[in-house]
Amino acid sequence: MSEARKWVRWIQYGTLAVFVGGLAVGYVRGDGLGGALAVAEALMLGLVLAAVAVVVVGLGWSVLGGDGNRLDDRVTGPVELALRAPRRGTVFAILGLLLLAAIVGAWFLLADTGRRALGPVGGWEPAALGLAIVFVAIWAVLMLGMLKRLVRNAPWFVLGARGFLYAPGDIAPGFVRWEDVTGLRETEIVANSRRGRGKATAVLAVGLRDPERYQARYNPVLRALVRLGAKLHAAQSGGAADIVIDPTHFGGDYPKVLERMRALHAQATGRGDGA
Repeated sequence: MSEARKWVRWIQYGTLAVFVGGLAVGYVRGDGLGGALAVAEALMLGLVLAAVAVVVVGLGWSVLGGDGNRLDDRVTGPVELALRAPRRGTVFAILGLLLLAAIVGAWFLLADTGRRALGPVGGWEPAALGLAIVFVAIWAVLMLGMLKRLVRNAPWFVLGARGFLYAPGDIAPGFVRWEDVTGLRETEIVANSRRGRGKATAVLAVGLRDPERYQARYNPVLRALVRLGAKLHAAQSGGAADIVIDPTHFGGDYPKVLERMRALHAQATGRGDGA
């Protein structure tokens, strides 16, 4: 069994432990089965909201902050490949976000069912208020990010003789020079499946000679998350994984992209195939 698959099990065990702990607290308080379940659910929801809040703050800071991924040929040299997200897809995403806001806003503020369920904002239950705040924050970050992407139309992947840029969602440490790359490894890490469960997923792990140099380009919140993610990915994959590239982003072109990345890395560093 790979390390990533072992991590899947530990995540599942950890989630179960938190839920059982909530049940135990409810029983100790004498709340009965229904009350114990409510305590366990509230504990799980609180942990999820806290984790999401940290991520939203980091992403929002990045979206509103400066553009650390702006490139020119003085940095990249000759560009061999530059991939951009289709503008049409970005426009549809913006329209979808506007439609979602209209539907949710109508339910919360206009529909009788919404008023009966929640009442005035000041009287909402903490869980409902927390969910509403997180929803608005996520929506705002996504909308600002989509608008920024539509205006800039910057590439999310750039490949050249001097290095590469990998910026899915426009979040990245900027252009990475080949001489700073210690290896390119195909491995597995834990990722979420469509059903929300952790599963082992194939990725391309990039090791960096001085990861702190690149991590310093993020804002403090994202920097902490990236450092934690790099340590977790390294533990799962059995080696350095300072940047993790998802092969599915490239579709059927991934084998060719990987081949060129290894060849360019080898040419720049004289380290064989870069694997």
